[in-house]
Amino acid sequence: MTLTVWPYIKNQGIWTIPDQVIIGVWDKMCELDRVKTTWWDASIVTQEDFIKFMQDPYIFPTIIVDRDEVRFKVFAWLSDFNDGVARAHFCYLDKYDFDVGKMMVNFWQKLGTLNVIIGTIPESYKTALKFVERLGFQVVGTIPNICNMVYLNRREGGVISYYLMEE
Repeated sequence: MTLTVWPYIKNQGIWTIPDQVIIGVWDKMCELDRVKTTWWDASIVTQEDFIKFMQDPYIFPTIIVDRDEVRFKVFAWLSDFNDGVARAHFCYLDKYDFDVGKMMVNFWQKLGTLNVIIGTIPESYKTALKFVERLGFQVVGTIPNICNMVYLNRREGGVISYYLMEE
């Protein structure tokens, strides 16, 4: 397995990942029925929304791919950058894999611009919560009703966690 971290940025007017690959990520999320669980607030619902989101200058999306098997492993992104802090988000496009998750966190750490990353995960997402704790995120608590679970027609608590970017 040869894993590659592939950030999606515009470099000299050209996106670093071809459009067909970005569409492939969207298609994989749809195939795995992960769109509604990733954007539980219904902020992204179409391929067009996704592409617009990916190209938002305030979002730093990254994909990890297995080049040997030619398969997506994870799609992750940072948002809400402010004074060395950013919010982290992820969607696995394969099974949860500790090494892939650690590779993503290490990539963010090597950027050298972040002190802390923060996450909010709906409290019903037990597998994701266990996974981020295993990666080294520290849970600080749950904020009641912060997650608008549009597709479930309810609000629920969001578990807040953080990761200190210490070398």
